Amino acid sequence: MTVMNSQIQVARRNCANFDNGNCLGCMFQRKDSKLLMRLDSKYVDKPCVVDKGCTYFDKIVKKGIICT
Repeated sequence: MTVMNSQIQVARRNCANFDNGNCLGCMFQRKDSKLLMRLDSKYVDKPCVVDKGCTYFDKIVKKGIICT
């Protein structure tokens, strides 16, 4: 992916999980009318994978950008 097409800048500005190039790994799920948070070890303290595909970015961050 070229720098022009990279989503890293969008993640840097808008993703709550983005921390100095790494992911905090916080994932959210709704269950029985409650919001649950868990840390996903596949992402925690690892480089941001937004350009390779990130469920949190696609389902949460992008929708938030479109709605604002």
